[in-house]
Amino acid sequence: MGFFDDDPFDNIIEEFFGRSRPRTRYKREQFIKGEDEERVIDFIETDEKVYLIFEIPGYIEKDVTVEINGKNIEITAQKKNLENVKDYLAQKLAYGMHYKRALPDYINTKKFTHTIKNGILEITFDKKK
Repeated sequence: MGFFDDDPFDNIIEEFFGRSRPRTRYKREQFIKGEDEERVIDFIETDEKVYLIFEIPGYIEKDVTVEINGKNIEITAQKKNLENVKDYLAQKLAYGMHYKRALPDYINTKKFTHTIKNGILEITFDKKK
């Protein structure tokens, strides 16, 4: 249970405006595990879409692969071109990062898009109807 799970401000807003959207079926905390991931990953949900946002500084589009295997997402980032990369970063970027996690059932995994801009990887899924 997180610090902001029962935010009294939400209750005030709901009383005043009514419930603007149904509560999230898949809480962010089920996807993001631990404090380290919370700093670099975000799980944002709207009525029709789910956005996964990853901070991966130093990587460009060519360095990153995003694969969906069944209900799992697998993201791998490994720097292929180390020209003009500072020595202290080269080893870390060449080693790369690997992330694998199960996705919620209500995400349409057949169709997704991803973009990388300024070290931010954004993956967009449609929700199943």
